[in-house]
Amino acid sequence: MGKDGFGGGLGSGMMGAAGMQDCCGGKHESVDSSAPKVIESDELISFSYADRKISCSCQLCDDGLYVSANGGNSSRRDGTRFCVRYRSCTDFLLGKLNSIIKSHELARNNGYHCTVDGLPNGCGDYIKAEYKSGEMLYMNSNQTPTVGYPADDEIYDAFHDDALKNGLDFNTAGSNVQLYDDADRDYLQGKWKGKHFGREIVAVFTGVTVKIFVDGNMTDNCEYIIYQGSVRTNRLKEGRTKAETDYDYEEFEGCSCMRKKNHFTMTCYFMKESYSTCDLYKQDN
Repeated sequence: MGKDGFGGGLGSGMMGAAGMQDCCGGKHESVDSSAPKVIESDELISFSYADRKISCSCQLCDDGLYVSANGGNSSRRDGTRFCVRYRSCTDFLLGKLNSIIKSHELARNNGYHCTVDGLPNGCGDYIKAEYKSGEMLYMNSNQTPTVGYPADDEIYDAFHDDALKNGLDFNTAGSNVQLYDDADRDYLQGKWKGKHFGREIVAVFTGVTVKIFVDGNMTDNCEYIIYQGSVRTNRLKEGRTKAETDYDYEEFEGCSCMRKKNHFTMTCYFMKESYSTCDLYKQDN
């Protein structure tokens, strides 16, 4: 199965800071000379950021810190898409974001704005941070990142860590906001069949487990546990990770599935972030 044309990396996902314009090529660039190049305050009260990986924000209110984050691959049901919204039970996020701003000296380009007409989403970023003192950090560009990759990774990790501490995660199963209207695991029961690259794919759903067969052979001697429209591996025998069949499944890692009107799409994952999808239809047992 891993050698039958499966390939292509997972989509990178999220948006850039500014929308695509009708005209192409024109560049509009400016710097607000009044924007402070050093932020004196450490009392951050709100923060928002968007780039190709994530769109996230947090706002300090009288009753706590409200956090939201979304991202992942919005064009394919592969389990990477996420959306979380919550009131944080921790008190480290604002301090962590402030330390990122200070350690990477992000305010040195404060007030920078750049829009290049006609660019697709996903090239640049947007950042806005407000302090209790009234100081503000604001930059955006749809051409190139203004924040830089090290700070970008740290911002992502800060929001991810806070989500984990609040019992959420940056994947479909770890989201607390419904992403798909039809992602109800109750639909995924019985036997489903489909064709993919000339092979017969069969998924047998029983309760909250599913067995996956290719041409009559279970893929890697593995059952899966259904969880909110996706499946997680549940090894049948300790230490068994590969199938003893006539087919090569050495690169197979797992799968997910999402219900549609009269069928569902199964996505199988392989090493090196490759994947393959096939549509399966309900059959009589």
